[in-house]
Formats: sequence, C-alpha cells, structure tokens
Amino acid sequence: MFSNIKKNVEYINRYRQIAKVMTKHGLGYFVEQMGLSELLPRFRRDELTKKKRKQSLAVTYRLVLEELGPTFIKLGQILSTRPDIISKEYVEEFSKLQDQVSPIPYEEIEKVIVQELKSPVDEVFSEIDTEAISSASIGQVHRAVLNSGEVVALKVQKPNIRRTIEIDIEIMRTLARRMSGLVAQRSPYEPEEIVDEFAKTIRKELDYMLESAHARKFYHIFEDDDEVRIPRIYTSITTRRLLAMEYIDGVNIKELLKEGYTKEQRKKVARVGAQAMLKMIFDHGFFHGDPHHSNVFVTKNDVVTFLDFGIIGRLSKRSKEHLTDLLIAIVRKDASQVTSTVVAMSETKDIDTQELTWDIDDLLERYYGKPLDEINIGNYIQDLMTVAKRYGIKVPSNYALLGKTLIMIEGIGRQLDPEFNTVEHTRPYVERMVRERMSPLSTIRDWYERLSESSKMVVDIPSKLDRVMADIAKGDFKVGIERSTMDEMTHSFEKTVNRLSFSIVIAGMVLASSMLFMANLGPELYGLPIFGWVGFMISFMLGIWLIGAIIRGGKL
Repeated sequence: MFSNIKKNVEYINRYRQIAKVMTKHGLGYFVEQMGLSELLPRFRRDELTKKKRKQSLAVTYRLVLEELGPTFIKLGQILSTRPDIISKEYVEEFSKLQDQVSPIPYEEIEKVIVQELKSPVDEVFSEIDTEAISSASIGQVHRAVLNSGEVVALKVQKPNIRRTIEIDIEIMRTLARRMSGLVAQRSPYEPEEIVDEFAKTIRKELDYMLESAHARKFYHIFEDDDEVRIPRIYTSITTRRLLAMEYIDGVNIKELLKEGYTKEQRKKVARVGAQAMLKMIFDHGFFHGDPHHSNVFVTKNDVVTFLDFGIIGRLSKRSKEHLTDLLIAIVRKDASQVTSTVVAMSETKDIDTQELTWDIDDLLERYYGKPLDEINIGNYIQDLMTVAKRYGIKVPSNYALLGKTLIMIEGIGRQLDPEFNTVEHTRPYVERMVRERMSPLSTIRDWYERLSESSKMVVDIPSKLDRVMADIAKGDFKVGIERSTMDEMTHSFEKTVNRLSFSIVIAGMVLASSMLFMANLGPELYGLPIFGWVGFMISFMLGIWLIGAIIRGGKL
C-alpha cells in the first residue's frame, strides 16, 4: 500500500512540475486543456491566461523541454531527426537541445559501479578519477586505470535514472491520449505512436550492453583503417549500466575549431570524418546516428575517433535500392517514379497518389538541370519527408535519421573547412549505387529474388487447397452456383489450370537460367554463360506463345 502511495505522490509531483513549467513559459491554455490546472496552487492558476509567450512556439517548447529534464530533452533531440513528424521550424529549434548536465557526486557513481561489478572497486581498478570527464542526463564518464595498467573510460549510468524515465514515459502516454482529441492532426503519427517509438529508442539507450555491441561492430569495420579509430570495449566489465572502453586522449570537434589548429588539420579531419560516415552508410548500411561535435574526437596524427554509439541507423539492401531509385528519378525529373518509390517505402495505405505526384513535381523543379553528382542527398530526403508528412505518409524512421545525419556531416564539415562539399564525397558512392542498380546483373538478381518469392507462393498452393478441401468436407465452405453454369465453369477452370501450370514451367526455366547466370558455368557470351542465354530465349518464346494464346482467347 505504501509503495502505491509513494508512486502516486511521485506522479502527482511530476505532473505539477510540468504544469508549472508550461505556465511559466506562457502555455497556460495547454495546461488547462490537458486538465492539469487543478494541480497548481490557486495563485498560480491566475497566470494560466495572463502569462504571455515572449518567443515563437518552437522556441517556447524547446525551453520547456530543457527545463523538464533528461527524458524531455531526449524526446526533443529524437524529434529533431523527424521532419516527417514535426515542421522544419521545430526541427531546427529542437536541434539546439544540449544533453549536458552537472555531474553527480562520485560517491553515488561508485555505488553503481560496485552493484554492477558485484565486487569492491579496488579488485578491478587501481585508480578512478573522482571528477567526471563529461556528464549527460543518463550517465557520466570517469577516467580509470585497470589493475592490469590499461587506461579506460567508464561510462556509468546515474542511479534511479531508469525509474525517472519510466515515470516520464507513462506521463507522456497519458498526456498523448488527452492530446489526441484536442490538437489538429498535422502528422501521420498519432501522439501515442510518437511516445511509443520514443520509449523504444530511449530504452535502447539505457542498455549499455546494446551500445557495446554497436561499438564492437564499428570497431571491426575500421580495424585496419589508420585514419579512423573506434575505442575497444572491455566486455568483461561491461553491463547494462556500466560501459568500459579504451580511453581516448584527444580533443573534440569544438576544441578543434579553436586557435592552435592549422587549416590543413581541419580540412583533413573534415575529409576523413565525412568519408568514414559515408563508408558506414553506403558500404555497411550501419551508421552512427548522432555524430555531433562532442561525439567525434581527434587524437595524435589527426586520427578521427567516434564515441557514443547509443543511436545508430540501418540501411537495408532494399532501402539502398529505394534511395537509388529516388536519385535516378530526380535526374530524369520523373515525379511518377518518385511517387511510386515513396509509396513503396511507406507503411501507409489509401494515398492520393495524383495529388502527391503534383507536389513532388513542384519539388523536383528545385533540382531541375542539376546532374546527379550535384544533388545533396540529405536535403533531398528531408524535402521528401516534408511532402510525405503533408499527405499523412509514414516513412520508416531510418530514412529520416539518414537525412539528418548527412546534413550534420555537411554542417560539421563546413565549420572545419568552409570549402567542404558533401556532394563531392558522396559522388563516388552515388555513382556506384546507380551503376549497380542499372546493370543487367542487378535486374537478373531482382528477377531471381521475385521468382523465388513467387515459387514459395506456388509451393504453398497445395496446403492452401488442402485447407479449402477440409472446409468443404466439414461443410464450412459454401458457394452459390447455378446448375446451368457448371459446365462452362469446369471448362474455364481446366483452361486456367493448364495456363497456370504452363506459367509455372516458364517461371521455373527463368529461375534456372538466372541461377546459371549467377553460377558462371560453361562458355560465355557478353560475359554471361551461354546456357543461361539459351534458357532465357526458350522461356521468352514460350512466354510470347502463352500471351498470344490468351489474347486469341480474348481473355487479356
């Protein structure tokens, strides 16, 4: 009973704090609509309508998020990567949110270390600096020395932060439910959906084991690169709340922008950093999702080091193909193709494609006459996201994160080198993607994959027919048919089955020919096996004959 009382008091106090902060910044009308005004003292309720905003709504909400602490700051930071959810003005304002807070006393941090290691500190470490190197809302970092003599950076999660975040998430859900009926729907996502996605993201950030797995993957990607470094993870002393990594002695990008560093050094860091990020994105489809100034360090000999792998993005093979199709369509100024690709990427049905095509046609005017190697992919993706938002189209979040990351690369690159141009660095990757997408082998591979999917469907036909027959045997399958049409239906059914069987045979031959192409067996013609060409030619002629038979029967 007492635990429930304590929980209720915690929630009421937090609701009251939210109401006070919003009222202070001139959002009293929102407090009233949310039903939070009763939690305010009487003298405060007079301020609900009297207190006026001094800045734009975007700035006001940014200040509110900052004052409400860790969970709300994280919400704003994540929303700043989603132009498909919030407008450009809010994206730009929320990008200014900084997750830097004063460190808590070392004594509290040491308790967490002992709890996680299940042993006294001196059994593992010969030394731990009591002063934190850096401090964020979820955790803080301390330099330490292992008993083996190795210097490490210890990222320690702050005590009770998980509970604080869970309380805030529950409160956000309640407020989101109340908001649903009160605010105009300007996003394809319901407020509760946004909170659910945020909860999933921040819970991942709370799990340092997941972050260590990300870091290990990046470590292997750049293992042999002399210009890029990823800290080594000490897995034996890493837990969900404690992350031990190789200590990096260097300066972050902010420090690099100060005096004491040459123009050549900055240019090199801009180039190496951009190429490393593009390698992650286009070669591996696995990239750092938050490469801001504090997460990129420069060590001796201008080696670029990436830190903090809590937020990562993924780009699947299909996603890369969609991205390439969008780039090809923009050069061809083919709004219909862009629309088709956006619809294929989305999770939304019932889209007004005609209206969408007109809006995309207007968007393409901005890129008219530009060659492929002059198109800024980050801006292009964000522009498309803005249009998609207008039509209530839900696009997978990784596309939004990709666009934001590419824009961040350009922003940091230009701070280091005013002549920096992302397009120059993306050009080789884009050209390669387009070349691969347009190649005959890529087309054959697409056919092969689609035929494989079709063959699985064909294989499933007997089991589906079995289920239908079982329903018929049990009397659960009922069809109303007039006796006079029975003979005609039987003849039509036989014809259909024959054509289907013939189609399956042709599909099988195409599939076999594709496999011969990919196997590279036997003599070759134009770089591809002759046996594959023969199979395709036979399949093509049989397909033409089948189409002719259908046309002659007047059934096409």
